[in-house]
Amino acid sequence: MQSTLAPIVVVLVASATLAMAAPTPPQASERSDTEILVPPQGGTATVSIHVGTVAILSFPELVSGRLALVSSDDFEIKRWGEKEVAVRPLRANAKPTTLAIATNSDTLKVNVTLTVVAADKPAVTYVRFRAVTAEEAFTAQVDAAVERRVGRLEIELFGLRNNLDELTRTRAERLIAERIVQRNETFAISAHERSNEHVVVHVTHGSILGTDGYLTMSVENRSPDVFRVASVQVTVGSQDVTGAVHLVAGVSPLEGTLGVVPAGRTSQGVVVVRSVDKLLGQPLSLIVTGPHGSQPIRIDRGIVFR
Repeated sequence: MQSTLAPIVVVLVASATLAMAAPTPPQASERSDTEILVPPQGGTATVSIHVGTVAILSFPELVSGRLALVSSDDFEIKRWGEKEVAVRPLRANAKPTTLAIATNSDTLKVNVTLTVVAADKPAVTYVRFRAVTAEEAFTAQVDAAVERRVGRLEIELFGLRNNLDELTRTRAERLIAERIVQRNETFAISAHERSNEHVVVHVTHGSILGTDGYLTMSVENRSPDVFRVASVQVTVGSQDVTGAVHLVAGVSPLEGTLGVVPAGRTSQGVVVVRSVDKLLGQPLSLIVTGPHGSQPIRIDRGIVFR
């Protein structure tokens, strides 16, 4: 008997590795402007600014003349018209500074903490403060908390998916190695059958890797129409012993099919037969089912694992 790994390794890796497109990690977006909701009892807010950048704090009505500022040489702070305040950090290591701002009618009161962040961190240049009801503020707070949590989960999920891809591949490789050591044999098979629609199924090789068997097959479409492979099944008597089926078709598979074989083309495939040790010496049948209503192509002779 000859030993070969090529078709078996392909099937094991294809079956065990998740078919997952490489995800893109979530990116922290630059925020040029934002809105902060302030409840009737007043509120607090943190505004992140890049050093050397002017940020405008905008209010819905005249800003009160009582503009309280904790003493700081780290920020330049000026009124900007009647409803806005301009702030600019003067140094990268500026300490957080808090502004107490209220509107003339006292309907909006807020303590704003100014912080300097690195250039690669999100920051704002325009902040709108809006007075809202307590219910609106609470709802917005909950929505923001959910959004932050979802963002963290997306980052965690990205890491887990990458780790899962690598873990799955490693496990598949280890499984292949263990099975090669256990048993690795390949033998020729010559079994063929054709349908009335001029589609021929060939089984050309059998392989045993570990405790499972593998049948190398092909579907040759001699008809003038495409042939849709709906299923491939291996049985011993009435028992279904089919494992994974991998068909390399000439056209991407349609929903509900294993693959589509164009007219005049041949597609290769491999069928896994599970726990083949229990089936040694017993004749197997391979059944290829085409489109709904077509006659299955059934090979009942010449397929035996020994």
